[in-house]
Amino acid sequence: MKPVIVNSEGKSNPVLGPEAGSATSVLLMVHHQPGESSPDHVHPWEHMAYITEGSGVVTVEGEQYPIKTGDAVLVPGGARHQFTNTGEVLMSRVTVNPLESVEG
Repeated sequence: MKPVIVNSEGKSNPVLGPEAGSATSVLLMVHHQPGESSPDHVHPWEHMAYITEGSGVVTVEGEQYPIKTGDAVLVPGGARHQFTNTGEVLMSRVTVNPLESVEG
């Protein structure tokens, strides 16, 4: 069996998912410019994020937690959350969600 290797440059999300043969999860690459945020949202599944560059805060259930390059974040399922770039440079993260997050 061979691995699937996909470069995220110019690729839309999910970077890896069902089209790559994944049966259980999707991988997304998300970039936030200074001052930008993800939507404030909630969903039933947990997801994991790894901050590849930059810094900011993740707000979970109204409480803010500082995040920076190298931090791994587990957002519990059912928790209202939002990622915000509070730094002066791009904040990027790799996020892993269950397959159900992209199924319609």
